Amino acid sequence: MGGAGGDEIRQRSLGRSPTKFTRRHFLRESMRSAAVLGLLPSALAMLSSGCGRQQRGLRPELIRGSLRVGLEADVQTLDPAMHRSRTVEAVVRNICDGLVARDAQMRYVPQLAVSWTVEEEVRWIFKLREGVRFHNGDAFTAEDVKFTIDRIIGAIPGLAPSPRKDLLGPVAAAEVIDDYTLALVTEGPYPVLHKKLVFQEICPKAYFESVGPEEFGRKPVGTGPFRLVDWQPGERIVLERFEEYYGGSPDIPPVGPAALAGVIFRPLEESATRLASLEAKEIEVAVQIPPDQAERVDGMAQARLSVAPGTRTHFVGLNVTRKPFSDRRVREAMRYAIDPKPIVERFLLGRARPLPGMLVPLAFGYDDSLPEPRQDVARAKALLKEAGHSDGIGVTLDCEAGDKRIAEAIVGSMRAAGVRAGVRVWERGDLLDQLRQRQRDMFLTSWGNSSLDPSGILPVLFRSDGYANYFGYHDQRVDRLLEEADRSMEPEVRARKYVQVQGILHEDIPTCFHFAQEELCGVSDGVENFHARSDGMLPMHDVSMHT
Repeated sequence: MGGAGGDEIRQRSLGRSPTKFTRRHFLRESMRSAAVLGLLPSALAMLSSGCGRQQRGLRPELIRGSLRVGLEADVQTLDPAMHRSRTVEAVVRNICDGLVARDAQMRYVPQLAVSWTVEEEVRWIFKLREGVRFHNGDAFTAEDVKFTIDRIIGAIPGLAPSPRKDLLGPVAAAEVIDDYTLALVTEGPYPVLHKKLVFQEICPKAYFESVGPEEFGRKPVGTGPFRLVDWQPGERIVLERFEEYYGGSPDIPPVGPAALAGVIFRPLEESATRLASLEAKEIEVAVQIPPDQAERVDGMAQARLSVAPGTRTHFVGLNVTRKPFSDRRVREAMRYAIDPKPIVERFLLGRARPLPGMLVPLAFGYDDSLPEPRQDVARAKALLKEAGHSDGIGVTLDCEAGDKRIAEAIVGSMRAAGVRAGVRVWERGDLLDQLRQRQRDMFLTSWGNSSLDPSGILPVLFRSDGYANYFGYHDQRVDRLLEEADRSMEPEVRARKYVQVQGILHEDIPTCFHFAQEELCGVSDGVENFHARSDGMLPMHDVSMHT
């Protein structure tokens, strides 16, 4: 196999054991690049402060009054409908509001919508907020909502389909009732529509049609608390406070224009670069702090660590269609072979939580009765012997490069139970191709579920026709229960059925060793009211700074 990671794949495929990797080694390697970058403050200052040509044309008072944020990735577009990137969404959400928003406790609240009701289970009526204007002065009406929804579901001839279409599920049409009333029609009951609308920001119909999709992706206009001033791809995105902002959701006080003069987002893809920039006071917020760097942030004189529970579940998947994992006893043995405590404590430095299944505790319908994961070497050996593997088994754990260290910790944990495993590292795209074809036996990967509803993760992974069913898993009971839960408009019924699904999955074991990492941000002490969020969003409306 060519490309990065090819030598690693060939080495592991020859059956060589992974290098012993201790916590000290892990920390030393992780800190090395940070230490090197820490010796280059002048270069980082040029990058982070917007020196030279980057500051050209920006008002000094905007630069002085702006919060500087180090992002973990660059953005390819600012079009709310043409991406599947959490980083893009985190930026765009400051420019464009949606019908529905979430507060810091992940509760769903009206934003551009005032209220909604459901008629005959398939027709959602939204009352819209009046007196709202887009950044270009156009009035916000139901026509803009219809245009946004039609574009996403592919109902506008000549416009490319949106990669976010599946986030609207069975929405089939948008109907304008009057200037401030709109109906969304679904092909069947869809109880989570209001939750999915939090991922869809509203675009102005007239402006979009006047500039076209390419220009809109470069210069979007929304109703949010900030308007776009400048975007230099790979360098910066500059937003300025929108003085005519309607105030946002009344359920997320304070209501009114933003406190900040502006926000400057910078793509600083290396975590060591973000940390060095934070330490040098060249940015005020650094997102996506790796667990091994949390102590470093805590030790900074002028910054603090902000923490929130994560919504992305990391897990070891098992291909139930291929030996040895087609035998349930072997899958159960894998569950007992892995010791979650030292992995979480030593290699994730306590910045993660072991889970009994795929859902995080914040999720709707989470089953808190499932037993906590634990290692039982004797039980694992007995199960392997019962399955005909008295001498243990040899397996390969496939992962992408960013998960290599955790994968090595996992295979090291399994040795005591007689599981001889090597780690094989892939480029992300290549591994996904293999997983979609169900060509890997055992793999470490993850799935995000920022909606915190089981419909965003369980059907995708475990329904027989789920588009990310990498395990070859098939159970008619699970298919039926998921279908019923996804269509029931009764929350209690949905929760009960999702609990049943979690129980079946716990018995069948298509996955083992689940954990969710915390969301970690580094924040300057001069920043007020900024907090890491479970959904990874970066709402700046309520944030302020002091000197």
